Amino acid sequence: MSAEASVKQPSFPLKAAAPPSFDIKNRPDPATFDATQIVSDFITRLQKTLENPTASNLQDVMFPDGFWRDHLFLTWDLRTLRGVEKTSEYLSEPATLKKLSSVKLTPSTGNYKRLPLLDASNASSINITAFINAESDQGVGEGVIRIFLDADNNWKAFTIYTTLIKLKNHTENAGANRPHGGLHGDQSSDPRNWKERLASSSEFSSSSPTVLIIGAGQSGLTVAARLTQLNIPTLVIDKNPRIGDNWRNRYHSLVLHDPVWYDHFPYLPFPETWPIFTPKDKLADWLEHYASVMEIPVWTSTTVGSSDYKDGKWTVSLSKNGEERTVNPAHVILATGHAGEPYIPSFAGVENFKGNITHSSKWSNPERLKGKKVLIIGAGNTSHDIAQSLYANGAFPTIVQRSSTHVLSSERGLPELLGAVYCEGGPAIEEADLLAFSLPNAVLKFFHQLITAGMKAPEKDGPTIEGLNKAGFVTDDGPDGAGLVMKYYDQGGSYYIDIGASSMIIDGKIGVKHGKVDKFTEKGILFQDGQEVEAAEVVLATGYQNMRTTAGAIFPCVKDSVNVVAGFDPEGEFQTLYRDSGHPGFWFMGMNLAHCRFFSRALALKIAGKEFGYY
Repeated sequence: MSAEASVKQPSFPLKAAAPPSFDIKNRPDPATFDATQIVSDFITRLQKTLENPTASNLQDVMFPDGFWRDHLFLTWDLRTLRGVEKTSEYLSEPATLKKLSSVKLTPSTGNYKRLPLLDASNASSINITAFINAESDQGVGEGVIRIFLDADNNWKAFTIYTTLIKLKNHTENAGANRPHGGLHGDQSSDPRNWKERLASSSEFSSSSPTVLIIGAGQSGLTVAARLTQLNIPTLVIDKNPRIGDNWRNRYHSLVLHDPVWYDHFPYLPFPETWPIFTPKDKLADWLEHYASVMEIPVWTSTTVGSSDYKDGKWTVSLSKNGEERTVNPAHVILATGHAGEPYIPSFAGVENFKGNITHSSKWSNPERLKGKKVLIIGAGNTSHDIAQSLYANGAFPTIVQRSSTHVLSSERGLPELLGAVYCEGGPAIEEADLLAFSLPNAVLKFFHQLITAGMKAPEKDGPTIEGLNKAGFVTDDGPDGAGLVMKYYDQGGSYYIDIGASSMIIDGKIGVKHGKVDKFTEKGILFQDGQEVEAAEVVLATGYQNMRTTAGAIFPCVKDSVNVVAGFDPEGEFQTLYRDSGHPGFWFMGMNLAHCRFFSRALALKIAGKEFGYY
């Protein structure tokens, strides 16, 4: 068994950034602060500064190493600028100046959850977090500012975040702009009802979609929902017979490791009766339901044939249930998942092994392995889930760990990671997303370093980590000690959110073999340390290739031009995802449900801006 080597993600190094901390002179009594008035006064100063955003002027409202994170609002890209010099350069670019000419920043009102929040719990770091509204000549935006009291009792911004949420003259079909739904007056020219019109438009018999999306999972459906509400004709195709089969066909015991309040879909959040952790089949059915309710045109049992891009248009041949169709979209979005095709490492001697070798994406039916030894190569979430399922069905699983793994408990660790932002009874999902994604990733990394260090305490995950290490399972603290989230961003895997398998490893119910594979033998695997471990079956929980590889396989014409997907760019933003891919008219969409929910709007608006002539 062999496959093209996994494309590595050359993520640029991201240095953690700590918030300001001062020995505040003549520290005022926080009880005397009027947070709303302070924010209002600060915004007035900021607006004045933006009229002439030189580095010198910015230092009056920003810390010298402060951040401005911008998602499409000031320019048509995802950017994070650190320091007044770079921020000044960014704000002075011709394209930015044009949009800033009519910008207005004002505090949000009318929603108590968006009132400024004063934090004076730390004597050396008094700060206010406030939501803002923004407006430019092209659109409407929102954002969050975090201002701190400096050593001289002046309020300055450490982080400013702006994001485009609405285009002027091209708003979504939602809220006050929702469709009427009724058919009144003379219908003689078109007597079809709503359902019949929808069915007809979804066939694209006499027209082509403006956007073609490959993959009807959460990535494809969320961005399709955004695009259709912007009146951009969009078609989603999927090779499976049913929407949701990408989850429905995975291993029997799979349940999401993220909680429900982190995983809501745009426009249509999960109901209050939804379980905290979503079972795979329930998510699969929800995807099918979502596509129906959001009226997203989806063609199942459809694959891509030949493709070409010329003069701003694609020519893509599709096979729909054996019927050949050709479409000419302006944009193609690859939404086959943050990870691409299954990564199957090349091992010597696989032809000698008498048992089955199966990648985790195709693995199922653990009950057939009762009483048998099974080796699982890989030590992330999937490997642990499969090992736990095997043990429950009477098998003898052993995890083969070739490198270290970051482990965080679901019960104690996830509440630490998600805090009071994503939790039962927490902020509405729109507010939660603004709070979470407004933080530059460098600042997020600093906070996660603190969380990761704290989780090693005896009353938290410390005993579990110690027990795993004693059992031979090697753990790590993530990149620069920043834990699970940064490891996900940097590497896309090599972590485990513990839902029970760790204690089974400690107790010896799940075996561990840490080491490098030398070769497969007739009975199992020989490791480089000379030990041979026997098995009736080997499961490859080895992850997936980079989406760039999938793009080249499906669309050969983009193979050498698209950029590596994910990891960080030099500014700390995600590479390629939701942004220009390196090939015109070709886009990547992926990551977990929360990122799909949030960044689907950015990608949809980026495409809409191009289609409607904003840039």
